[in-house]
Amino acid sequence: MSAARPVHVSPGAAHLPPEVLRLLDSWLPEQRWYPVPAEGVTHEPWLTVTFGGVADVVVALLRLVGPGLASGDESLVIQVPLVLTPTAEPEADTPDTEAAGLIGTVTTASGTATVHDGGVHPAAWHAYFTAALPGACEPEDCAELVGARRISGEQSNTSVVLPAMPHAAGRGGMLKILRTVALGPHPDVVIPAALTEAGWDGVPRYLGAVGLSGAGAGTAPGSGSGSGSASLPDAHLAVLSELVHDATDGFELACAYAARDEDFGERALELGAVVAQMHTALRRALGPGPALEPAGFMGVLRRRAAEAFADVPALAPQRAGVTALYESLSTRLSAVVARGDVVPLQAIHGDLHLGQALWSSDGWKVLDFEGEPQRPVSERTAPDLPLRDVAGMLRSLDYAAAVGQATDPHWAAHAQVSFLEGYRQASNGEVHEGTAHPVGGATSSGSALDVGTAELLLRALTVDKALYEVVYEFRHRPAWMHIPLAAVDRVLSS
Repeated sequence: MSAARPVHVSPGAAHLPPEVLRLLDSWLPEQRWYPVPAEGVTHEPWLTVTFGGVADVVVALLRLVGPGLASGDESLVIQVPLVLTPTAEPEADTPDTEAAGLIGTVTTASGTATVHDGGVHPAAWHAYFTAALPGACEPEDCAELVGARRISGEQSNTSVVLPAMPHAAGRGGMLKILRTVALGPHPDVVIPAALTEAGWDGVPRYLGAVGLSGAGAGTAPGSGSGSGSASLPDAHLAVLSELVHDATDGFELACAYAARDEDFGERALELGAVVAQMHTALRRALGPGPALEPAGFMGVLRRRAAEAFADVPALAPQRAGVTALYESLSTRLSAVVARGDVVPLQAIHGDLHLGQALWSSDGWKVLDFEGEPQRPVSERTAPDLPLRDVAGMLRSLDYAAAVGQATDPHWAAHAQVSFLEGYRQASNGEVHEGTAHPVGGATSSGSALDVGTAELLLRALTVDKALYEVVYEFRHRPAWMHIPLAAVDRVLSS
């Protein structure tokens, strides 16, 4: 088996002529994964990545500079893989070339070249997965690329299905190119790797990753004149995992059930069990976190609520109810601390919803542990309450009922109760028996919470998530705002 392909990192715009950078300036803001509004934003070359033995694949890491954007080590960095091919004449802009990722043609001091988006180009896919996994073939006759395709419709990253790629556990891989690059170990690398090593099979098996740490380096920005991996930041560019064959997106599955008014209870029960097992596996693999600090926790909830009320006038009738709920929870959590008990935090998924789960004949698999891509890694990997994941899934089931247009008014509530029951059962008695309430009856292992406080906590986290959704829908999809607004009312009136 051959070694993994080496990765080389150079400062600034090495290997990228200014003509290519100017072409990107107009192309980037049109991409779905571009993370900010484009007005006033410029692209500052930070690092350039190349792969050993691959002349035409160049990865630009660009800092976004503009009003309201962080600078320095906190800068928002995007990853732009490119395939640069010398050509005698410009390629015509046709549907075929657009599908192949053609960005444009440039004339530089060294000649004319076509520029393709590496996210949709097999040459770049091959460079990434051979850097992550040793033993792959050359791109000219690479069996691993047979049937490879990009997944369309992604908002934040670029994922490529590699159905023919062999690995130790079987055949088939999924390559995710992280379009936003953050300093620090990426949670979508660290967590699946830890869960795979721990033997938990509720996550697609981790196969490898491509990162800056350990790459060959030229002179890194701010590092003086030395070279070597010690001068490079710790950041990940891509992750390779096992392909879940014949899988269905969890949200699409739930919506299809809702559209038929078919009971989703069994699937929800199974999913609840998998989420509970995930929390147990995370706690064992990564260790427990610190205890919840009630004042700080409640301060964050209140700040988020205040921002939502300020942004969305339609939330005004719910202000008193949210305030009362948070006051009740604050009193109960303070009482827990006063008697010397703790509410432990731990690693969680952090952005759990039905779209982060796949259903196949082997059951549910949980994926996409990266959290919000624009938040610092330190925030995304901070220990939190497992109930935050539970609240996210309850909200997602409510959305599935609405989007699937279930006519049974009890469809969502039954699915939610089933999910909670599956979570409770799989926790092996580590959670309290709950009521038949859609948002009651689950907490985490080792917690000193009584069932009443646990229920209040889950209700508060569900409201917190729904308020976030109200703001999002108000800004982007006003016709959908009634979905989370109704959820806030239901939780407050329960």
